[in-house]
Amino acid sequence: MIDRGVAEAFDSGLYEAIFDLAQAIAGQSNLKTLCDALTASLGRVASFDSLEILLYDPVRNELQSHFGTRGEDGRSAFLVPADGNSVAASVWRDQKPVVSSALEDASRGDPSIGKLFDEGVRTITVVPLSNGHRRLGILVFGLHEQYQPDEAALTGLGTIASKFAVVVDGYLAGLRLEQQSERMRVLFEITNALISKLPMAELFSAISQQLWRVIDHDLAFVALLDPSGDAFHVTALHSPKGLEIPSDPPYGRLEGVPLAEALKTGKPVTANLDYERFPSPLYRRGVELGVRISCTIPLMGASKELGGLVLARNGGEEFSNEEVGLLAQVGRQFAIALENALTFRELTEIKEKLSAEKRYLEEEIRFDQNVNGMVGESPAFQEVIQAIRIVAPTDATVLVQGETGTGKELVARAIHDLSGRSKQSFIKVNCAAIPATLLESELFGHEKGSFTGAFAQKIGRFELAHKGTLFLDEVGEIPLELQSKLLRAVQEHELERLGGNRTIHFDVRLVAATNRNLKQMVDEGKFRSDLYYRLHVFPLTVPPLRERREDIPLLVRYFTQMYAKRMNRPIEEIPSASIGALEAYDWPGNIRELQNIIERSVILSSGHVLEVRLPEPARPSAQFVQTGRRRIDESVERERILAALRESGGKVSGAHGAAARLGLRRTTLQSRIKRLHIERQYR
Repeated sequence: MIDRGVAEAFDSGLYEAIFDLAQAIAGQSNLKTLCDALTASLGRVASFDSLEILLYDPVRNELQSHFGTRGEDGRSAFLVPADGNSVAASVWRDQKPVVSSALEDASRGDPSIGKLFDEGVRTITVVPLSNGHRRLGILVFGLHEQYQPDEAALTGLGTIASKFAVVVDGYLAGLRLEQQSERMRVLFEITNALISKLPMAELFSAISQQLWRVIDHDLAFVALLDPSGDAFHVTALHSPKGLEIPSDPPYGRLEGVPLAEALKTGKPVTANLDYERFPSPLYRRGVELGVRISCTIPLMGASKELGGLVLARNGGEEFSNEEVGLLAQVGRQFAIALENALTFRELTEIKEKLSAEKRYLEEEIRFDQNVNGMVGESPAFQEVIQAIRIVAPTDATVLVQGETGTGKELVARAIHDLSGRSKQSFIKVNCAAIPATLLESELFGHEKGSFTGAFAQKIGRFELAHKGTLFLDEVGEIPLELQSKLLRAVQEHELERLGGNRTIHFDVRLVAATNRNLKQMVDEGKFRSDLYYRLHVFPLTVPPLRERREDIPLLVRYFTQMYAKRMNRPIEEIPSASIGALEAYDWPGNIRELQNIIERSVILSSGHVLEVRLPEPARPSAQFVQTGRRRIDESVERERILAALRESGGKVSGAHGAAARLGLRRTTLQSRIKRLHIERQYR
């Protein structure tokens, strides 16, 4: 390799070369400039056809080419494992120069040498690049001729290499310092972002953008654990390179994905198409979307596991130990901020729920809802009371059926009050009073921005009723297209808010009510049969007021006292004629109509006596409805009472009296006898 004709002048040329090299590299901080200066200086004392500078990478334990005279990009020329059997690896380990002219044989075990041999290189001289005891790399000289340099030439090359190593070591130290400084700046910026009050999506976008300055990645996202701990959902996606982000982020079970291993070990996990290690379909889906290399950092809170921070690449090199270490630092900071954010969100949701419950209860509370107990002594009503006592302690779904105004909501409240959930919320939804377009949002809630006008997150009635009772009034009015989602909620006890992708589990006891014939609606295709049978677990029918007329006097007195107290009216007497008139009325509006009439009568009464005001078309008449909607005129009613009196020997009360035979209370029968002017001997 030393010029043949100038061997005797080698020593002086060597010193000149070293002097020129010292002047050329003084103040230089660019590796290519340093390498160009080395090439020019060596040209004074040595002839070579190619020069490669390989530096050691401790992370990968490899010698990597950083400069080559065979082209501008020398990185692809050499990549030598430091623990291999190649010539370059042996020089690195032994720190002794090696000359090899048997390249054809050596290339069989060293692909890098094979490249040189294919390009015409027949002799290589490999010199260690070391600064004292600090080994930096090697220099590889190539010659197109077979040649064996002498000892002086090798010593000279070693001297130049050692001088050059001092400068390279300084360059690498400066590079490490610059990288460390840049990473400190990144950590500082990330810390500033974490203590800001940015929304989660904007916060994570800022973090990903900062990380991109020091760690190349195509996609970053946060995978949060569900409360169950065995599933996760992806949120806060960001691509610093502006790649298209999936509109439906992955959601599924934790098993078989890198995050599961990271949370189990508490350490970062890198993956590169590891299908056997991670057999989950979710992992394959990520690969199908372009992810090849990933690094998952576990996010561990103070009291629980939160999820993982994931950076992914579509190709290129795997994440280095330094990059993983930096991500671990960021992960620890991010976990603290994330736990605080989740705790704050949880507290906010609880506060909003309590506030919503308070508003709901304030809107729903009425005086009649504060009634202790239910008024009525008739056999039909007592059957309802008995059914309530049987079903209330269970968590069975109850379907309350009955005409409008019969008190179905009062029955539902009684079921709640007698159940183990009595200390929790009783939430009511009138399905007929809410527009079909808003009913889904009312029941299941919605996320901010899920539709036009959704300016804030809304908690649905199912969530409000968690641990309590949800009363769906007029359930037959729910649109057919919404019934499938209601079925899932009733059946699985889980829901997703409108515009959300997070499954929310709840514990609610359901009571539904309707004044429609749901079975007939099922036959007509207007109501889902599976939902009908899910609601029809314990059917309970509330009788109309006309089938429990014995309770009318009790109800009249109860409502009179209630409204008289509320309006500060001194009403002390209710005429028996008024009671009789009310008993004779048909009551198409049932108890609600009776309540309204009593309220209006209290308002219009000026003295101590209640002045009953029946609706104009429905004034007291001689007609009496015995069952259903069929009317019996006064003469038929009179004959029935007379027949009962004859059979009882004129006795009204008692087990065998006329009242018992007619299924009436004694006072009710006496009132009708008086109204119908029946002879005294039968009283």
